Amino acid sequence: MTESLRYKTAANLSYNLVARLFVFALSSATGIILARNLTSSDYGIVGFAMIFIEFLQRFNDFGITSSVVQKENIKEKELYTAFLLKIIFGFLMFSLSFALGWVSQITFNDPAVKWVIVVLAANLFLDSLGFLPTTILTRELKFKRLTIPQIGARVVATVVALTTVYMGFRYWSIVLSNVAANLTTVAIVWVLCPIPLKFRWDSNAAMEQLKFGSNLLFAGLMVLVLHNAGNFTIGAVTGAAALGYYSIALNWGCKVPGFISDAIGNILLSTFSRVQRDAERLNRGYLTMLEYVSFTAILFNILILIASKELLTLVLGANTGKWLPALLSLHILCIYGAFRALLEPVKSLIIAIGRPSLILKSNAIVAVLQVLCLYPALVSFDIAGVAVVVTLSYSLQYLIYFPAMQREIDLPFSSIFRSIRPALLSGWALATFGCVIDLFMSTSWFSLAVKLILGSILYIALYGIITKWKILKESREIIGAILLKPGDSEVTPN
Repeated sequence: MTESLRYKTAANLSYNLVARLFVFALSSATGIILARNLTSSDYGIVGFAMIFIEFLQRFNDFGITSSVVQKENIKEKELYTAFLLKIIFGFLMFSLSFALGWVSQITFNDPAVKWVIVVLAANLFLDSLGFLPTTILTRELKFKRLTIPQIGARVVATVVALTTVYMGFRYWSIVLSNVAANLTTVAIVWVLCPIPLKFRWDSNAAMEQLKFGSNLLFAGLMVLVLHNAGNFTIGAVTGAAALGYYSIALNWGCKVPGFISDAIGNILLSTFSRVQRDAERLNRGYLTMLEYVSFTAILFNILILIASKELLTLVLGANTGKWLPALLSLHILCIYGAFRALLEPVKSLIIAIGRPSLILKSNAIVAVLQVLCLYPALVSFDIAGVAVVVTLSYSLQYLIYFPAMQREIDLPFSSIFRSIRPALLSGWALATFGCVIDLFMSTSWFSLAVKLILGSILYIALYGIITKWKILKESREIIGAILLKPGDSEVTPN
């Protein structure tokens, strides 16, 4: 990776990280307030509706965004062709939401789910309207500008959510805040990147984009199964309350991988695409990013794990035990969240080198295994059994991706393991620390503070000793270079 591209990537990651931290903090605070005021059934209704929305989202994008970002050089007609495809798919998916709403009533037996699906599906069309300016800013690596709609959307969503929940809108608070955030995002990106609307159509470009995207589409459908088969099974078999408990556990277990995906996904895809023919640079860039991801993901997921009882009882439950049935599932899904976070850089790399079919293959194998095991696990072990199946099946992707990466870019597993080993050792020590604290302290705000503060210090100190503070030194060098280095020229499409 050239120095120019390296520092541009580091700068973009820094801007995006700051924005995502703000969004993460605000959304977490909003989620805590909502959890204190809503019931498990409210979360169950929205959680079941989101299964259908995520299904529509996969077809709504059809991998078109990735095909445009990944392409080394793109013409104006190809860009506008992709925009028209997105508009068409957005309208079709919104129309289809009415039919899926009817299906949801049959499987979930609650008429509220239908209208939640229809309202949330409006976001799909809104997302299409924001495609053109967002994609151009992404290709040009102008992620500093893209932090503005992220922050603006989250502020608006928070205001809407808190206003409506205190007005007694129940689950509609989550739905309406989601729609308000998308409206805000679309409005801001068009202000930041005003582009003349033109009708341009190239049938060959459309076929090329759809062909590239088809692998990502079907891979995305498999991801849908991986992320939502558990929700669907629980909702259809045991009802809204049990699904609400599982949704809370899954939401907090996946906070970190969701944050990491949002913070690095598009940036890594854009950067890796620029050097997609240089295996050495890809290896170096991937391993560096994996070190940062493993450090962050394992630290925060283990912190959530050891503080899960305090989180459910004090923070989310407002000193009640209403969310405690989710405790064991949350423990398991924190491990799942760590596994999932470590795979995020892999996916950007695989798409950048033009091998989306590998993602499809991996997801398909794991999805089949998961679907076969979910119902027996739920019947035998309740929602905790579902959490175990989801975790074990998802982790199998490591057995598929890492051998493939060795074939494609000559990246041995030993190099990957060396990058994550310090975080694994430090995470094991942190988990042990949490178990010891539970032996001597009862659930309280004081025990929560001890776990979070002393646990973080222990993890960071041990990680620093093992790595000789490598990440700290690299971070200081990069930050210093960003602050002192003059701006690089933009990377623009042809």
